[in-house]
Amino acid sequence: MDERRRPEDLSDDERQRLHRAHQRMRNASQALEALTVIEPVKGRWTATPAPEEALDAAQLALHEASQEGWRAQKELPGLDPPAGAGVG
Repeated sequence: MDERRRPEDLSDDERQRLHRAHQRMRNASQALEALTVIEPVKGRWTATPAPEEALDAAQLALHEASQEGWRAQKELPGLDPPAGAGVG
């Protein structure tokens, strides 16, 4: 096992790979949140539930983004995910 690395030890390519993976997770999380956490605005509109297909697609996108993020960490030396992270 390689020694633990600090963020400043990463190359520009490694840092960009992690940035892209984390950005994808943020985007997927926000997309799912937009479909599920709808607060009604009094007197303006009533939220309607998102179609099941949209929720399924958003959940799958978040799962895939999460796996990509863990995979990026696992493949970069010294950035192994914590034990029990469920990386698959």
